[in-house]
Amino acid sequence: MGFDPSEDYYALLGVDPEIDRAELRRAWRRLALRWHPDRAGPSATATFQRISVAYAVLANPVTRAAYDRQRPPRRSAARTGAPSRSRSTTRRRAPAEMLWRLSGSLKALLACGIARRGEDDVLELFLNEQEAAQGGMVTISMRVPVRCLLCRGRRASCIRCGGKGAVYQLYSAWLAIPPGVADGSLLTPSATLGGMLRPVWFRMRLPR
Repeated sequence: MGFDPSEDYYALLGVDPEIDRAELRRAWRRLALRWHPDRAGPSATATFQRISVAYAVLANPVTRAAYDRQRPPRRSAARTGAPSRSRSTTRRRAPAEMLWRLSGSLKALLACGIARRGEDDVLELFLNEQEAAQGGMVTISMRVPVRCLLCRGRRASCIRCGGKGAVYQLYSAWLAIPPGVADGSLLTPSATLGGMLRPVWFRMRLPR
């Protein structure tokens, strides 16, 4: 399923249609912090998924342009503060369908062979033919190193990081996989954690 042009993603995120990418990311982070199920509870899952899809579409210049061409005439976004890409080799629309088989903790996906660690720390994700054809949204949780904000690695006695300059933090990576994604396509998550020491890349792998 492609994105729904009848849904006002700008209003959903509480932003103006002329917003730039930096402001859009800040608005997304505020809403993600508020509506993430780990913080707001399981009942917020549907809302978090909707704003995640909206951000995934608007954060990518290609899908945003396609969405703007198909949505109804623009209207001012309702600034309620609540809801009412990245590098890729494809230029197709980002869908709103959740691909649950590919979602979950990275450890679990690695254990069952759905994902594996490739060269240069790139994570490879194995899609079946249907998932590759229809595309969809994927969420993968993992622990990633982030900069220690308490001492920034300058104090060996730091109680938070022990002078290493980094700590591991839970990160939920949201991927918008476009329909018809090609084997070997590289995708990055819709949003990152502040202070992440290195980016997270996913390479799509299709059946041969």
